[in-house]
Amino acid sequence: MLNNKEITILSLHLGYGGIEQYLSSLCHILEDNYKINLIVTYKLSDKPAFNFSDNVNITYLMPYGPNRKELSDAIKHKNIFKLIKEGFKSIKILFLKRRLNIKAIKQINSKYIITTRSFHNSLVGKYAHKDIIKIATEHNHHNNDEKYIKEVVNSVKNFQYFVLVSKELTDFYKERVNGPKCIYIPNIIDTIPDKRSTLTKNNLIAVGRMEPVKGFDDLIDIIDIVKKDIPDIKLYLMGDGSQKATLENKVANLKLEDHIIFTGFVQKADMPKYFKDAKAYVMTSHSESFGLVLVEAMSYGLPCLAFDSARGAYELLKDNIGVLIPNRDKSKMAEEIIRLLTDRKKLSQKSDISYNNSLNYLPDKVKEDWLNILK
Repeated sequence: MLNNKEITILSLHLGYGGIEQYLSSLCHILEDNYKINLIVTYKLSDKPAFNFSDNVNITYLMPYGPNRKELSDAIKHKNIFKLIKEGFKSIKILFLKRRLNIKAIKQINSKYIITTRSFHNSLVGKYAHKDIIKIATEHNHHNNDEKYIKEVVNSVKNFQYFVLVSKELTDFYKERVNGPKCIYIPNIIDTIPDKRSTLTKNNLIAVGRMEPVKGFDDLIDIIDIVKKDIPDIKLYLMGDGSQKATLENKVANLKLEDHIIFTGFVQKADMPKYFKDAKAYVMTSHSESFGLVLVEAMSYGLPCLAFDSARGAYELLKDNIGVLIPNRDKSKMAEEIIRLLTDRKKLSQKSDISYNNSLNYLPDKVKEDWLNILK
């Protein structure tokens, strides 16, 4: 018999990432009304990157994560012995990933299952108890990738609800999915900070995985332009990833070490000090489904700038809430940063707009939407 007051959420891991932050916030808004079980495939560290209360029951299926880095290193260094070893390990991990998830899904007796990825969608649709209410959530922008779109659409066909984090994605999938009801519920921030930025230092912030999709290589070029007009400009680049060494080399080659600071991965609790010392947040992503970090920056009163190629950022910053740059024009982005940082009146106006807009993404704004689905 299914437990009507219990929710099981499936996650790939609980490391640093937008989906994982989303899960932390989702658990916070639902745990007063439901018992929550979190089934996590990979255990990447001793504790989650984001906060989960003791009320959330977390179960890890595997005590480790994928071995992509080790496999990549073996290929790079042409180490045949290590390549064979890591190759077999990779096959084992993929086998266990599927097998252990299927086993766990078959044993779920919660009234509701919430998923965050197509991988879990497909398995839940096939192996979960037929009476369970199945709710899929989507956090990536499709970028008109037909293969990805088809994968998502097929994976949710046996679900009752499909929750999208942007209005654009909701409208897009409404025309394509056959089965679940598409519902728009935006991402949220947990709280509003006690203090806003003083907007006194010429500091910029950018946060994210150091992967090509984030466009940090373009951001380095932009800072190289900005420094000519604002000699004390500093960009705090927060995060880690496969491109970090390449980006650090580019900064060194352009002699920008005094202007671009790589902080590495920053714990959630340590991020406020960077936001409070900044004047603006800059996003150079090629794509974003939502861009929760923009809302976090707004909550500190930081004006936000982004390329409009990131459709999630476009939705958040349109109507003059932020500054949107068309055609990934780096010179135009640099120009707008300079204008914003040197025009105190405009900076103050944009700061107020940002802060007031962030209030729309507090938990109380979306909790009722989630409870309506669960009812």
